[in-house]
Amino acid sequence: MMARNFTSTHTSVTIPETSHIMNKKRQSKTLTICLIPLLFFLSLDIILTLIFGSFERNPTGTQDFDTEENGKQKWESPEPTWSITCDRSHFEYDVCYINRPFILDPVTTTSFSVDPTNSTPSLVERILPYPRKWQHNAMESVKEVTLTTAPLYSPCAVTHTAPALVFSAGGFTSNVFHDFNEGFIPLFVTVNSFFNDQDVILAIVNCSDWWLNKYGKLIARFTHHAVINLDKETSTHCFPSAIVGLTSHGPMTVDPTLQRDPNPKTVIDFSAMLITTYSHGYAFPTQRRPKMVLMSRSHYRVILNQDKVLKVAEDVGFNVVEFEPTRETPMEEIFRVLHSSHVMVGVHGAGLTNELFLRPGSVLMQIVPIRLSWLGDICYGKLAIRLRLEYIVYDIAIEESSLANEHPKEMLDPNDQGGMLKSDWSNWNMYMNQNVTLNLARFKRYLERAYEKAKVLIQKESS
Repeated sequence: MMARNFTSTHTSVTIPETSHIMNKKRQSKTLTICLIPLLFFLSLDIILTLIFGSFERNPTGTQDFDTEENGKQKWESPEPTWSITCDRSHFEYDVCYINRPFILDPVTTTSFSVDPTNSTPSLVERILPYPRKWQHNAMESVKEVTLTTAPLYSPCAVTHTAPALVFSAGGFTSNVFHDFNEGFIPLFVTVNSFFNDQDVILAIVNCSDWWLNKYGKLIARFTHHAVINLDKETSTHCFPSAIVGLTSHGPMTVDPTLQRDPNPKTVIDFSAMLITTYSHGYAFPTQRRPKMVLMSRSHYRVILNQDKVLKVAEDVGFNVVEFEPTRETPMEEIFRVLHSSHVMVGVHGAGLTNELFLRPGSVLMQIVPIRLSWLGDICYGKLAIRLRLEYIVYDIAIEESSLANEHPKEMLDPNDQGGMLKSDWSNWNMYMNQNVTLNLARFKRYLERAYEKAKVLIQKESS
C-alpha cells in the first residue's frame, strides 16, 4: 500500500513509515559529516609520524623522574626552559630552581643567573630557604637569598661542575627536634629526590661553627664535596645549576609516595643512615636486664618526683639510666646510650627526637602533659610507629599537672585538645610550661607493660 497524504477537515498527517525513513537519512548524513574531519586528522597524524617519527608525550621535556644514559638521576624544574622558577605552593616550604649557569655572590647572598632571552626588566626572586615558612618567629632569623637574571660584572673565583643545594641552618636550629624536623630530614628527602648520587655541593646560610662541628659526620653523608659556609665565604662561586630550599613531607616524615626516585626512601632508611654514621667502633653490650633510659628535663615539663619514678622503674626490674643530652653532647654518645636501650621514657619534648636511634621493637613511652596529646602524636607518636617501635602513651591526669591548683578544671579538660590554641598564644606557653608529678602506682602499671615488651625484644634478639 503506497503511503500518501490525504486532506480532510483535520490537520494534515504523514504516514509513520515515511518519517522513519527520512530520520535515518538525516542521521547517516550527520555521521558522515562528523567522520570526515576525524579521518582527515587521523590520516595526517599517521603521515607525519611516518615522516618525522613519534611525537613526545611531553614536548617541554619536563618529567617527574628521568635518568641519564649512565643511570644517574637528573632533576628538572617545573619550567626547565626558564632561568629561574620558584614553587611557593606548599604550606611548610618554598623551593626555587636555577636552571642555567650562575654566579653566587656570598657577600650579598645573591645568585646571578644566565638569561638567554635577555628579558627586561631582569627577573628577581627572593626566598627564605628554611622549611617552616608558616611560623614567622622561626623565619625571622633566616637569611634571605636573592635570585636574579641581572648581570654580575665579576669573574668566577671558584668554578664547580656539580650543582648546588642552597639552604639555611637557621630558624629554630640548636633545638634537636628542629635540627632534624627542619634540617636533616628535609635534607635527606631533597638529596635523595634530586641528587641520589650525592654529587651536589651544599651551600649553607646561617651556618654556625657548633652546628658544623656537632653534625659534621652526618652532613658528610649527603655530599661528596666540601661544604660552603656562605656566612664566612667572600669569593664568588659558579655552578651549572641549583636548587634553593629544602623539601619537607611534614613533621618528622619521609613519605615514599611523594618522592621522584623509583626506589623511594622511608624514615627507616633515614634512621639506618644515622646508625651507620655513628656506629663506627661500637660494640653492642651484653645485657641481662632490660635497659630503660629516662630522658630528663631541667626546664619545663619536668618530672617533679623523678627520683621516686626511677626507684619504681628499678623495682619493676629495669636497669635504669638517667640521661639529659645538651647541645654540646656528642652525637656518638647519644647513639651509644640510646641504641643499646630497650625502653626510652620521657615527657613530651625535644629529647624524644632521639627515638631515631632506637632499634625496631624497642619501646618509646611518651608522658603527655594536659592538652598536648595532639602535639605528642604529630611530633613523636607517628614517628615511633614508622620506626617500628612499641609505642606507649601516658596521658597525665589533671591532678598530676602543676596547673591543677592554678586554673579552673574547664581549662584543663584533657579532651579539649584545641583549648591551648584558643584566644592567643599565651595559652600555648601555659600548657607547654607545666610540670608533672606522676602517680607512682598508676605509672608503675605502664612501666610493667613496657618491661614485658622489652623482655620480648631481648628474647627475639637472643634467638
